[in-house]
Amino acid sequence: MLMTREVDYGLRILRALHQEGQLSAASIAQKENMPKAITLKILKQLHAAGLTDSRRGSSGGYLLRVPCETLFLVDLFRALEESPLVNRCQRPGYLCENFPEGGCGLCRELTRIQSVLDAELRKTPLSAIFQEI
Repeated sequence: MLMTREVDYGLRILRALHQEGQLSAASIAQKENMPKAITLKILKQLHAAGLTDSRRGSSGGYLLRVPCETLFLVDLFRALEESPLVNRCQRPGYLCENFPEGGCGLCRELTRIQSVLDAELRKTPLSAIFQEI
């Protein structure tokens, strides 16, 4: 599994909103050193997933709809339609072409690793991840 640039940017956007409250897209992009166009693209996806909200006008901007105390990395992956899978074997309904009767040893081991990964992605709320030392 590779964390995509979109997930990285999504994390940075959520961090900025968690730390600062309501911000414009330009302010988020500047604070997090991200291109404004990509910031807007990711904000649109986060909004569609129900994680952020937007307000129009001179005092408008983006804000969290869901507190980071209740969000986990898996929620961000899902919001950005990324699949945090270690291999295609973990896709629902996948049928191993080498061992269709129940999967091969590799599929079984990757499934075990996937369950550990899934637990870790649900373990720590984003608010704890965003804490500065």
